[in-house]
Amino acid sequence: MKKNPPAVARQRNPLRSLALILAAAALLPLLPAGSLARADDSVGTVTQVSGSAQIQRIGATLAAQPGTPLKLHDQVTTAPDASATLGFADGSSITLNGATGVAIEDATVVNGQNLPTRVTLLSGKIHTNVPDKAGNPHSIEVDTPATHETGPAPN
Repeated sequence: MKKNPPAVARQRNPLRSLALILAAAALLPLLPAGSLARADDSVGTVTQVSGSAQIQRIGATLAAQPGTPLKLHDQVTTAPDASATLGFADGSSITLNGATGVAIEDATVVNGQNLPTRVTLLSGKIHTNVPDKAGNPHSIEVDTPATHETGPAPN
């Protein structure tokens, strides 16, 4: 019966590891531009603003202006006499009327682009346009009930 020789611990050659790292670094400039960049985390943009609108993002308040990117977890609000339109890569949009707030709560990647999958109406009134597969727009309006103090509730 033939005996196997005892296993010898394999030692890593530090020069070989260094050579692999240097070779990878030498190939870096040959990769397409942006292939190592983090994916754009925007889910849309502000496309139109009339009056004053703001974006709450991670504790900071930004002015909502045309071209401002929208990111996951942003809250967009409009002043009472303002409106803002939010546009998305799939051609859909949400228009916020005066004194309206929405929160972009969830998103997913569709055809390589981030799209919101859940937008919550916090207050006010919105108008949405969502194209179907043929590109025909479908329109929906949603509003929250007015909250007015009218005295004690009836018994």
